[in-house]
Amino acid sequence: MKRNLKPAGKQRGFTLVEMSVTMAAAGLLFSAVTTGQELIDQAKATKLINDVKTVEMQIQQYAQLKGRMPGDCDADGVIDYAADANATLKSLRTDIGNNARASEYSYSVLQPTIPSDGVSAINETDGCALAGLVATAPAVTDVATNLTNANVWLNDLKLAGVISDSAPNRKLAKLVHEDFLFVGKVTDAGAESAAGADYNAIVIHNVPQWMARRLSTAINGQDARSDRTRVRMLTRDGATGTYSTLWQTDATASATTSPETLLGTRDNMVSVVYFFDRIPASKGGAV
Repeated sequence: MKRNLKPAGKQRGFTLVEMSVTMAAAGLLFSAVTTGQELIDQAKATKLINDVKTVEMQIQQYAQLKGRMPGDCDADGVIDYAADANATLKSLRTDIGNNARASEYSYSVLQPTIPSDGVSAINETDGCALAGLVATAPAVTDVATNLTNANVWLNDLKLAGVISDSAPNRKLAKLVHEDFLFVGKVTDAGAESAAGADYNAIVIHNVPQWMARRLSTAINGQDARSDRTRVRMLTRDGATGTYSTLWQTDATASATTSPETLLGTRDNMVSVVYFFDRIPASKGGAV
């Protein structure tokens, strides 16, 4: 009795052509993912740059209308709010979260109002007063300043019609990297600069280092040094204007520093200052 035996199935591997097609498809997919992420990063950096420049434009527009900067209640040329040394300690550079910073800005949509003449600085939660207390003879007009209220500059812009008064300040101050900017004065320490002084500035916390370097390139024209010209990197544990020399280094980092604040890679968080008005002169006269 004959059996019809079927030949055993042959095992068939991938041909060189099939492997080449598979590898090419994988390469194209990887390239598409990488390119897509780069485009997203570029869009985020561009938005940060545009938002910072928009804030600067709004400040300058207000100054042309009013003859002083928004938040400069005593019109001495320096915005009163201490953007980098807030007495309430809510804007520490070493703070890796932003809840404390968020609480500095009002989330109310109530119409801002100008405080009455003579209102103390701590109560100036809206805009600057038109005039201050009149002292004893000879009469001297003086306006109280507010070092600790982050809302005054935004409310001044609202009162002047420069920005919409229907958006909460907390939303207006929040940027694409999910943290906040502060407009006020930065007291330069005089360590890297020729002399310590107060300068009008925009301070931005917890910016990814790669994004900060693109901001520096857009405004400074270079990202080689982080302690020169308009955009600088603030040292993480400082209380006044002290700057790291290079974007990828920070001498103040230690073993106890949280990973989010250690510097050296593209995603580490840094604090950035943008001197949009006068620039602290570096020692030796270079800026």
